[in-house]
Amino acid sequence: MTKYEAPSTDDRRIWDLWLSGMYQGAIVAADDAGVFAALAERSATIDELAAQLDLDVRATGILLRLLGALGLLVIRDDRFQLTDQARQYFVKSSPFYWGHMMRVAVSEWHRDTAMVKLKSKGSASAVGPQGTPAPTGSGRPADGWAAGEIAIGQAETIAASMHSHSLPAAIGAARNYDFTGIKRILDVGGGSGCFMIAFAQAHPEIRATILELPSMCAAAAAYIDAGAVGDAVNATASNMFRDPWPKGYDAIFFSNIWHDWNFRTCAWLAERAYEALPRGGRIMLHEMLLDDSGAGPATTAAFSMLMLLATQGQQFTFAEIKKLLEDAGFRDIEAKQTAGYYSITTGYKR
Repeated sequence: MTKYEAPSTDDRRIWDLWLSGMYQGAIVAADDAGVFAALAERSATIDELAAQLDLDVRATGILLRLLGALGLLVIRDDRFQLTDQARQYFVKSSPFYWGHMMRVAVSEWHRDTAMVKLKSKGSASAVGPQGTPAPTGSGRPADGWAAGEIAIGQAETIAASMHSHSLPAAIGAARNYDFTGIKRILDVGGGSGCFMIAFAQAHPEIRATILELPSMCAAAAAYIDAGAVGDAVNATASNMFRDPWPKGYDAIFFSNIWHDWNFRTCAWLAERAYEALPRGGRIMLHEMLLDDSGAGPATTAAFSMLMLLATQGQQFTFAEIKKLLEDAGFRDIEAKQTAGYYSITTGYKR
């Protein structure tokens, strides 16, 4: 049996190291797109700058938030302006311009993909009926969920990757979230199942179902067996975007799911969760939340940049998630930090 024990130190430094790879490509892409030059002339909102430079609004917002988190921009009344450091080192007319050196050893994937996203107006508009996502043709894992099919080999690789970065957060959520009133929980897009395994080990009274594509269910089975929670946790093969969701659960849980999709698809997921829950049931959204301004923490803003490059989504502020949930009918919405950079936002069906 694999008993889930918390690590002796939290994982924020590991996330910092991993996502620091987003910084250089983002700065170079911003320079190439004319962001620093434009903001050197005057401050601008996200919409204004996107219109001025003929850029995608979503991509522009994610990029500006990251630059703000890195201390290169400041936000006042929703308007972005250069810091003195950015004006000195990233405006081409400055004698201290650093752009040439910043391009040395930059990741081509980060830089070039960022430019494609900035120039591809409407890059988050891949939606099908009622907000369900459509594949973008990128070949990235998110396209597998959008298409409803992931090969077993890829599923095993995805499960292993997601398990490694989610396990400390799963243990933290199991220990720090209040599970009072939860007897049955549905984990939509549960991947390796590490959250439900952690929850079942810490709270033996809970029964959990992982709702996943067939290949992902097969990959999760090994983790469920290793965790010795087969009596409490099961995986059911289903397409969350096309098949009916099972009912009879006190809570519906998502971890790192909403950040893969655009706001329209997230609104649709919220509505489906509301319909599936009984009165008094709750939705639980496990995500890294951006600060209220959206420009930080730097690691979360960099994670949002990764979502721009690799998915149809982004990281959220609490206010953005709260609005999505309220629009779907949820009430009494609150967020609780549970482990590292992660929080669980809860909303109730009253």
